[in-house]
Amino acid sequence: MPGRRGSETRILTHQVGIRLTLEEHERLLGEATAAGLTLAALTRRRLLGLHITAQVDAELIRELRRLGGLAKIAIRTPGMAESGRRALQAIRAAIAHLAAPS
Repeated sequence: MPGRRGSETRILTHQVGIRLTLEEHERLLGEATAAGLTLAALTRRRLLGLHITAQVDAELIRELRRLGGLAKIAIRTPGMAESGRRALQAIRAAIAHLAAPS
């Protein structure tokens, strides 16, 4: 299972059992993996209405920063301002797409 096993410091003594279809179980496992949580931690947060934040791919962030830096250079280069602005708009659109809930 994904997540940090053994990091829970509270004493959790009560259990709640639920039945899921295979598809529901796979979906929850995928969401737990994306959030870096165990299935139990994800389910607990969902049931209690707590915020769940997906882990962001560090490599993806580095690439977006690199592209942003290149677009910034292009904007400041004479004759490249318009294409730099378009590149920056494309980067902003990509970031917005990644930030949108799926």
